[in-house]
Amino acid sequence: MIKKNSLLFLSVCVFTLVALGIPSVSAWTPGQSWNDNPEHIAAMQASTAYSGELFKAKMDGAIQYIGTLNGSVSNGILQADEQQFLTTVASVEPMTTNESISQAWSTMKTQIAQFRTDLKTALSADNGSDSSLQSSVNASVTADQATIQNLDNAYWTARETSRLDEFSYNDARRTSCLANLTAKGIDVTSAQQIENQIQALQPNLKAALDAKSDSQLDTVNDEIYGLCQQLSQAVSTVSWQYRETNRLAQFDNTTTKMQDRLDNMTTKGLDVSSAQTILTQIVNLRPQLQTAFDNRDENAIQSINAQLVSLDQQFNQALHTIMSEARTQTNRTMLRTTNRTNGNYTINKSNTTAPGA
Repeated sequence: MIKKNSLLFLSVCVFTLVALGIPSVSAWTPGQSWNDNPEHIAAMQASTAYSGELFKAKMDGAIQYIGTLNGSVSNGILQADEQQFLTTVASVEPMTTNESISQAWSTMKTQIAQFRTDLKTALSADNGSDSSLQSSVNASVTADQATIQNLDNAYWTARETSRLDEFSYNDARRTSCLANLTAKGIDVTSAQQIENQIQALQPNLKAALDAKSDSQLDTVNDEIYGLCQQLSQAVSTVSWQYRETNRLAQFDNTTTKMQDRLDNMTTKGLDVSSAQTILTQIVNLRPQLQTAFDNRDENAIQSINAQLVSLDQQFNQALHTIMSEARTQTNRTMLRTTNRTNGNYTINKSNTTAPGA
């Protein structure tokens, strides 16, 4: 029903990197999505006004023709259909959200379909002519052409403002995201090259809007959409690489410290075989962890991490047990040493006591 396609590309061109802590937020009002931005809403309302006026003219022409066939009953039905449609069109003006206007558009499409069904029935019942009906509709549209054209111009003006601002908004978000990745030490050269290609399409986008050409606009939007998908994939790739590199480095650093601790305990004569067995199990999970990252398998990563947490707890418990046993053994040794010392002291004292004392 709506002549122009209002689909925007925010979801693809502004990507959320949850793993890197980069939120997707509006540059306009905190917590407000782009699709509820006033400029976007204005473009949707302008589209509604244009489409509403165009279909009103067509409905008026159809109703006028059916009236010439003495189809009073049919005319009443069609007039009621038109009034419901115009009521929905008028309801869009105070709306402020993309969702509410989209719902109104859906209702308008249903109402137009109902009008067409009733018109077909009336045309058949009143023995009307398709060609005469079309002539009446065309004449009605021609008579209202000035209003329709003004609304169409207003729509294209609002559409251009909204679309170009959206392009700039998306560009700023993408640039910020790439800068964030760069600050983390991630090489975004390939992603930046794609972003440069997207930026270079801005003049083409404006030219299509200035020409009021849906076909040109579709072509440019398709190019932008394709590049945004490539950019999203490129960012996803470097993000996973970043996660993998840092996670495996953390893994290696942690296991090295664990091994150093066991080696230190061994040099002190402690039996760390139980803890060493657990550490070996931990180390053996590294290839699986790397494979999970290579496959971008989030479920596998979570599963392996859960195993590592469990083994880490077991490792710490084993160390606690080893240290407890060592302390117990030390205490026993000290006790035996003390007892022997006390025993020797008693004997020595007995030997130095004078006879008969």
